Amino acid sequence: MLDRKPQGVLCDISGVLKNSVNGKDEAIEQSIKAFERLQQSGMPYVLCTNESCYSTAEMARKLNRIGFKISPDKIISPVSVVKQIIKENGHRPYILVNEKVVGEFDQFDQSDPDVVVVGDAEDDFTYETMNNTFRLLVGGKRKFYALGKSKYYYDSGKLKLEVGCFISGLEYSSQVKAEVVGKPSKAFFTLAAKRIGVPLGDVVMIGDDVDSDVGGALNAGTQAILVKTGKYRPKDANHPTVKPSFIADNLYHAIDVILQTQ
Repeated sequence: MLDRKPQGVLCDISGVLKNSVNGKDEAIEQSIKAFERLQQSGMPYVLCTNESCYSTAEMARKLNRIGFKISPDKIISPVSVVKQIIKENGHRPYILVNEKVVGEFDQFDQSDPDVVVVGDAEDDFTYETMNNTFRLLVGGKRKFYALGKSKYYYDSGKLKLEVGCFISGLEYSSQVKAEVVGKPSKAFFTLAAKRIGVPLGDVVMIGDDVDSDVGGALNAGTQAILVKTGKYRPKDANHPTVKPSFIADNLYHAIDVILQTQ
């Protein structure tokens, strides 16, 4: 059981609610039923994802198509957060992001950029695009926003590189430290807790990534449950520095523990 009763839930999407199999999303066994239990409990929740390949509206549509009932306002992602930052500060962004979310930034003036935004650009991570990004960063005149910094993700039965290695390479060469907009950033977890109106110390994070989900949440001051689905590997249970509050078989088990904790 957990040390204390959570008052709110932050939950990852990929590897917890669903997996991608041969390019198609599939709900993980018992995850729809588990999510319905969470919704019926009345406990505040928000889905916290490092997914930067889709808008929150498209993420909600994709989840609804496979059986979940979720609205875009119940999802917080690096793209939605960085757009808020850009708008509030009047920034002019240079973007290296996935082609599916390029349109999300059309509302901003991108001439003479004063900030650099890098997300999971997938096939658009080429020598040319990385070099162009490096040239804008070197010298330290522009702020650097990273849409997450995860190491890898699970897709179609295989592990794939995430944006983290590209961010680290740019940081190394430009000597400019990125501000991470996403997990494992404390600011991201703080914003997610604020979204549901629950103090950070009273929420619990559920995720399959022992570093970004669990480690990030614990460092931010929350409890954190590691689930044995998605990218989880047996070695994660014995991580040298990250000690989950609880290790659950899947989302159903995690929700069961949360609701039973007194």
